[in-house]
This record gives sequence, C-alpha cells and structure tokens, in this order.
Amino acid sequence: MKAKSLFIPVFIAIAASLVQAAPASIEDSIASHASKDGIDLSVIDSAPTILAAIADTYRDKGVEYTQENRRRSAKPIVRRGVGNIFDVHAHAMPDWYRAITPFTGGNVAVGSGGGFPTPQWNVSAHMAFMDTIGISHSVLGFTGPSANAYLGDKARTIALARLINEQLAAFARTYPDTFSFFASIPLPYVEESITELKYAVNELGAVGIALMSNHEGLYLGYDLFTPFWEALDGLGGRQIVYVHPTTPYLKVNNQWIPANPYFEMDQSRMEFYMETARTFMDLTVKQTIHNFTNTHFVLPHVGGAFPVMIDRVLKTVHTDLYEASLEIYRTRFWWDSASPTYFHQIGGLLAYDIPKGNLLYGTDFPFINAAVTAADFDSIMAYPGLTDEEKEDLLSRNYQQLFGDKLYFS
Repeated sequence: MKAKSLFIPVFIAIAASLVQAAPASIEDSIASHASKDGIDLSVIDSAPTILAAIADTYRDKGVEYTQENRRRSAKPIVRRGVGNIFDVHAHAMPDWYRAITPFTGGNVAVGSGGGFPTPQWNVSAHMAFMDTIGISHSVLGFTGPSANAYLGDKARTIALARLINEQLAAFARTYPDTFSFFASIPLPYVEESITELKYAVNELGAVGIALMSNHEGLYLGYDLFTPFWEALDGLGGRQIVYVHPTTPYLKVNNQWIPANPYFEMDQSRMEFYMETARTFMDLTVKQTIHNFTNTHFVLPHVGGAFPVMIDRVLKTVHTDLYEASLEIYRTRFWWDSASPTYFHQIGGLLAYDIPKGNLLYGTDFPFINAAVTAADFDSIMAYPGLTDEEKEDLLSRNYQQLFGDKLYFS
C-alpha cells in the first residue's frame, strides 16, 4: 500500500512535467528547436508575425508540423510539347520578408542597397505562373540578401536564417509535389552556419543550400569559411550549393558601403553578373572547388560574367589550375538558364565544352515577369546550338542527374 501511494505522486509529477514540456503550438515548437541550437528568435522584432505566418502555412493546408525529412515528388506535366519542366531558380518572397528587406540585395542598415524593389509574391501567384510555362516543380530559395539583411548583427542573422528555412520547409511540406527548397545559411558566422546546415538538411529536408555571392563582403573562397566547406563536404554523398549574386560591399570605417560605381544602372542587372564572376573565381583560385569533391554547384544565369573571366585569369596568373578547373566546370558545375541567357550568352559558356547535360532551366520568378519568361523560354527553344532532345533534357531531365536520390521522380 505504501509503495502504491509513493508511485501515484511520482507518476503525476512525471506526467505534469511532460505536459509542461510539450510545445503548445507550431510557433512554440519552432522556437523550441531554435532554442536547442542556441538561436534566440526574439531578437527579430517581427518574429511573432513571422512564426504565425509559418504556422498558417501548415494550418491552411491541414498539414502537421514535423521534422521528418520527406522526399519530394514532382508531378509529370506536359506543356508546349516539352514535358515535365523543372525550375531550379525560383524565389519565395513572403510578405514578412519583403517587410524586412524591401529592396533586392539590400539590407536594413543601408536601405536600398540593391536598388530594385522586392516584388510581391505568394504561393497562389507562383503556381499560376508555373502553369503559364508548364512548370511542374520549383526549387525555392530566398534571393539576396537572404539571411544577411542585418549586416554585422550576428544574432539577428542567425535567427533570420532559421526563420527563412522553417518557412521554406513549410512551403515544401504543404506542397510536396510542387516545391522543394535550398536552405539559407548565416555566413559569415561559421560555427552557427554549420549548425544551420545540419538542421536544414537533416531535419527540414532541404535538397541543397543557397549561398550568396558574398556574405558581409566576404567571398566564398575566403579562408574563414574553410571549416564550413569541410562540414558540408563531410555530410557525405552529393551536396548541392546554389549560389545567388547579391550586393557587393566594401567595409569602410566599420560601415558597409554598396560597391556599385554606376548607380544609374539597377544593380541586379549589372553588378549581380559581376558578383557571380567574383565569387566563382575566388572559389577557383583558393582551390575550394578542388578540395571538396562531394560538392556540386549551381550557377545562376549560365554563370553571369564568370565564363568570360576563365581564360583571362587562369591562362595568365593561375595556369597550373587551368585544366583541373575546367574539368570541375564540366562535371560538378551546373548552369541555370534564368534571365535572357539563350539569345547569345550561352554560346560563350558552351565554348568551354561544357556538357549540355549540365544545363538546367531556371526562371528567376518573381523577379522576371511572365511575358519576359515566355520570351526567354522561346529563346531556348529557338537556340540552334541544342537539338530538340537536348532542349527537352534541359527543361525536363537534366535536373534528375543533379539531384539524384534527393528527390523522388514519379
């Protein structure tokens, strides 16, 4: 009798502690996971609004919030005679993010650093756009500045990366046939970036990560980032890094100054192409791409200004890297078509004997409207340097070679 009387209060105490520990809501669960990783979401003033938006993404579709790493499946869809189109370059821009960074590539501290107003976006509009082209599946990522909206503010950068990734995971989980995602990473904070990398890939189900061309003015081959590349490569299997250009910065008197010498030109039209060249040349000459062989890279806009820099740099001051680098560009580099790249630009890339099996389709939605996207699509279909079969591969099959078992191909 005495043993039984002792058991009852102990049981009640354990049960009470479990009830108390259980998250009361999706918002609490997300905050709890963040807290376990040392992330304080409350450092962002709008965190309650953001958490509510993420939770509503699940609730609106009646989907349970879990940390299960689910496979994605792309529904086959036939449009314009080319089949199941896969968009590897598309952006999610929920209202809460547009409120934080109203200018593309910009940041809170310097205002309109990118100079291009962030467009409105929602899931319904994105799906309607996909239907106009015949796209069945899009890989979503945030454009610049991504998690680097608060330059120099470590706590808020780390918190914003987590909120971005929870939101992207919510889109992918509630629309698994339509969306998957590239995770945001809070570089230049390396230790915290490794934590976010593992959480996004292993828990949230990211199919890859999205890095900016620079993080607080540091390009991707910077020595400080080596432990991050080691951690990424050490995950095993094929790791996919999508790199998006962002605003270049110079740090002067402890302040970041947008390094745009030609403010009359929208930065995303000119400097973004230069940014892609800068960071991939940095990754090359620092031999990051040579040293971490599990990692594959997706280059936007068929490489921007990077292809025209290859011979100029590697045939002059880094001749010892030339052949090895070209081999990597032909095997572990993948080149998306976003923007008007197939009128003439693609010819310069293919002159390096880049395999056509490494060409991917991307739209840059919502930054490129439907009319321009249709014109860009037609330029691919009219491009004389690809056979009809190669064009269909670019649109509908090459991505399978890149993603492999990270996606389920129905």
